[in-house]
Amino acid sequence: MASRQLVDWTSSPPQYWLRTDHFRTPWVGEIYETLLRGGLDAIDQRLQAYPGADPAHVTADAIVAQLHANYQQMAAAGMPHARERLASSEYWAGMHGALRDLASTAWPATPDSARHDAYVTVRAAQHPSTTDGVPFTLARGRADDASAREKEVAVIGAILNDPARAAKFRYDPSSPDASPYWLQPQDFGDPATAEIWDALVTGPDPAIALPAATDPSLTPDQRAQAMIEHIYRRLSYNDYHRSTADPQAQERLQNSTNQAIAQYLARATRADFCPNQDHADQYALRFILEPSIPATVQELAGEVRRSGLSDTPLGQIAMELSTRQYSLNQLAERLDAAPDPAEAPGTPTPDVIATPAPDDWASYTSRDSERRVLISLMQDPSQLRTGGPTSALAPQDFTQPEHAYLFKALRSLPPDTAVDSWVLANQAQRLARQDGAPELSHSEVQNIGLAARTMRVPPAEQAAGHLVAMTVRRTARDASTAMEAAAQNPATRPRQLIDQTRTQLQQATNEALRHHEQSVPNPSRYAGHQANI
Repeated sequence: MASRQLVDWTSSPPQYWLRTDHFRTPWVGEIYETLLRGGLDAIDQRLQAYPGADPAHVTADAIVAQLHANYQQMAAAGMPHARERLASSEYWAGMHGALRDLASTAWPATPDSARHDAYVTVRAAQHPSTTDGVPFTLARGRADDASAREKEVAVIGAILNDPARAAKFRYDPSSPDASPYWLQPQDFGDPATAEIWDALVTGPDPAIALPAATDPSLTPDQRAQAMIEHIYRRLSYNDYHRSTADPQAQERLQNSTNQAIAQYLARATRADFCPNQDHADQYALRFILEPSIPATVQELAGEVRRSGLSDTPLGQIAMELSTRQYSLNQLAERLDAAPDPAEAPGTPTPDVIATPAPDDWASYTSRDSERRVLISLMQDPSQLRTGGPTSALAPQDFTQPEHAYLFKALRSLPPDTAVDSWVLANQAQRLARQDGAPELSHSEVQNIGLAARTMRVPPAEQAAGHLVAMTVRRTARDASTAMEAAAQNPATRPRQLIDQTRTQLQQATNEALRHHEQSVPNPSRYAGHQANI
């Protein structure tokens, strides 16, 4: 009976949601794995063979026999620790005694609490600290709007009234690790409703998977009460887990707040709580998921800015930006899986591209570095083909138009012609006119040409690496600025906001990936040889 409570009946095929790696005590996890791998059947067979024997003793015999057979297989495969275990009579005597105690009726745990105790084990494995950094607040805070909270509870009440309505929230995610429900706890504005949705639908032990939730012999009120009791125990455990460091959690436990929440949920299950409980998916889209998207985009914008401007290698920046893009893609996928709100056609909202403040440019541009790179390349254009950061240079790495078009001209001319500063200046002006760009500053172009003829500069690799890194950081900064501006524009529709954000994030990610792939220096001639010391 207890083992059936640990099965996720909503998955196909049904499987145990409590895993071996959730156990922090190794031998207990080993026993759990043994039970799943034939131990349960072995116990049933022995109990039938010895009906008058002590059940605890028979259970211990069956598990020890199964465990002993597993160790024999491991010893035959050459595992030293298995041979040591097989030779230790003290180990098997102690294991038998411990198993007998666990299986006895005097043990504090009961089959009725197996589901809750298993969830405690999962949570403890995910959050081993009971005092620091326990992320049980699953949702961001929005405005304290009583109406918004009531609508969130109405969606929850509709599921409690009829668990079959949860099927409207299921979809097939592209990632096998993603939740099969398009509405997630982080979409809720109130932390309490976020935890309730986690306990009801999306968590590892959801209330909708309770046998009582689909028991046809129970009345709807009885099924709802069983699920509410499950949610109440979950909320109480969450507060108990974080009460050592969270005064508000202590206060909720002392004031029986979770009991009041349970009573409120019982009222929300009634059909008169909301206009139409069959429209729970529409309510969830309009009042929960869509309002959460601007806040999500703003959070992503802050993460993009921190990643792009951090003092980390370009490869790490590219990886972090790709992770943010994956999160945005999952959000877009969940929104697309929700029911179509059938919005009335209207004038499309223009894309909002915010320009960084002028004072902010100084940190991400370097006129002297750009000049040094151009002068070095004009003196030796072959550096563009030597690999490393110099080969990774692109026109967008130069922030001044004169510098960008001089670089374009360098790449468009043969090396023996590119060293001629007059021909190079003429080619730069011609390329600018072809692109419809404003006329380039003759003095700036002439000064760079004069410097290339009269002064010597070091190879361009170091300064080019600086320009490459600044482009990545500047692009990430501009993307985060545009994302924040779009998220703060109330006229931007959720799907349009995601599309705009995806474009900005894709550009920043591609820039970081391009520079990372092309700025890795070529291996030296003797890189594969071991030096003699």
